[in-house]
Amino acid sequence: MRSSLAPALLVVALSGGLGAQTPPLRLDWSADDSARIAFATAHGQAYRGAHSIVWAPADSLDPTWLAAFVDSLDVGLSRLEELIGGPYSWQRIADRPVVFYLSPGRFVSHASGRDAVFISLRAVRQRYAPYLHEAAHELLAASFPFYPYEYPDSVAEEAAAADFPQWLSEGLPDVLAQTAAAATGFPEGDVFEIGGLARADSACAARLSGSPRRAEILEKVGGRGRLQALFTDERPQVAPVFYACGQSFTRYLAERVGVRTLVVLFSRVPSGAWLADLEAAAGQRLDGLRRAWLVGIGVEPAARD
Repeated sequence: MRSSLAPALLVVALSGGLGAQTPPLRLDWSADDSARIAFATAHGQAYRGAHSIVWAPADSLDPTWLAAFVDSLDVGLSRLEELIGGPYSWQRIADRPVVFYLSPGRFVSHASGRDAVFISLRAVRQRYAPYLHEAAHELLAASFPFYPYEYPDSVAEEAAAADFPQWLSEGLPDVLAQTAAAATGFPEGDVFEIGGLARADSACAARLSGSPRRAEILEKVGGRGRLQALFTDERPQVAPVFYACGQSFTRYLAERVGVRTLVVLFSRVPSGAWLADLEAAAGQRLDGLRRAWLVGIGVEPAARD
């Protein structure tokens, strides 16, 4: 999905007069992707591996480091591909490499759904870049249209968005990326300082307890539809909680049904068959799975006998 893990830096502005908040400002971090590609190809160099191509502007990063980084990235991507399984007929990337554009400017690192991901140089230098998370988005992208923004008109997009399990769309790449990084030693970024899969449960519970938007976030984790605040300048208020909880719940499901089962059922999101597939594999309805997860991490009390 276009959304990724890097925090937005904008703040909600206050209007004059009555001092009421203005409506949240919509963010579109992919709007400059064409310009980023043009800049990289005109002023950068490509470093090629077996599973990846990394473009970086000239003199932006040490060439020796970049060459070693691509070798390490290839190891991480190879493990990521093993976890996903396949190749599957629905994978739009087929056997093409993932192209990484390391770009200047402040923006949310993101996948494009077209074999390419965009990572801010700031995230690279400060070591929170979500390389494998974004690559997982590309490897999981199924045939067009898949994500809501890929539908041909606003009516179809809104209908798709209302049913889209965004928590799974972000949680599954998180689980895959963190698992691959732990297995290979690849330095995957931890943008929201969750602490890896082992700490996702405690991070989710602690952040929910302190969030004034707890109910809004929990409605979407394990539910349907997108958390709209993630796509506005309110993103910093909700993203650290949403990503921790999405990772936690997806990890719980992966332990119940297996990662590859989640991968395959995720490809069936547009048809709506993913939910029935998940409940059949788990032997339990999604609301029951969600309740058991929340009890397990201490967010809801256990039922009394």
